[in-house]
Amino acid sequence: MTIIDSAQNGFRLAVIVPTHNRWAQARECLSGLVRNRNPACEIVLVEDGCTDGTVEHCQNEFPDVHLLHGDGNLWWSGAINMGLEYALGRGADAIVWLNDDNIVDSGTLSQMVASHQRQGARSIICARTKTTGSNLDEWVGGPPRWHPEFGRWSPPDLSAEDIAVEHPPGGRGVLIPAQCFREIGLVDSRSFPHYWGDHDFHYRARKAGYKYFVARDAVVWNTPGKEWSATGVNALGSIRGTFWFLFSRRSPMNMPTLRRLLKRHLSPAEYKKIFRPLLRRHLAWLAYEWASRKSAYKLLQSLKRRFTKSASQNISQ
Repeated sequence: MTIIDSAQNGFRLAVIVPTHNRWAQARECLSGLVRNRNPACEIVLVEDGCTDGTVEHCQNEFPDVHLLHGDGNLWWSGAINMGLEYALGRGADAIVWLNDDNIVDSGTLSQMVASHQRQGARSIICARTKTTGSNLDEWVGGPPRWHPEFGRWSPPDLSAEDIAVEHPPGGRGVLIPAQCFREIGLVDSRSFPHYWGDHDFHYRARKAGYKYFVARDAVVWNTPGKEWSATGVNALGSIRGTFWFLFSRRSPMNMPTLRRLLKRHLSPAEYKKIFRPLLRRHLAWLAYEWASRKSAYKLLQSLKRRFTKSASQNISQ
């Protein structure tokens, strides 16, 4: 069943895309969505105080896309919630979360709607997510990196149209029925303003009895951004970089936020088993980065002194 068929049955879909000063990525995302859409599908771009011309470009190139405006302090969760309030107020039957660096394959939205209708009102549908430039990095239901099964998990059989998911996804191409938000509320933007708000919501939805499935023929491509590495990873081995990695809102390994997620959704025994070893691994890795940088710095200083001494001797001769 296509979205057009769904439109005849009164099924209304909204796609929410949050963005902040990344028009090049957002433009590609919107272009793919426009190719997939029909009158029953509304595209909502939530720009969080963009200063790179996103508003003007979007209005000129995609006049049918609805723009919502933040002040630069929404972050991911706040932007998603702003879009949700708009879409739910407009009577959407289901909402798709999509990041601005995601591109949907042709037919993906139709496949997600069809999967939801096959699995019933209490189903949440995920697209397969692939990374551009890599044939190896594909999400089809795998656990997050902190989970004990990460690295040991095996992909499922993809012969069926819909594949049950045991581990909640993130926010890249997920169709959620409107009734789910009415039952459990929106994303917890206070506790999880940027990272892990999507996982927290999915764990809450699972506890409320919603079942997760991957729609085999729905594909979303993710384009890795450079912001993460440019912001903090290049400074690892320094106090600033270490602080950024462990505590910055822009770091996916923000320890207070991840700790909050695990304490909320794991038993005390599971939390103790997972979080403490994870923290020790990160601290050991950061210590290694620190030691490596210091050793490299000392080596460079030694070579510089030798070169300077040799050059001085040559000049004096």
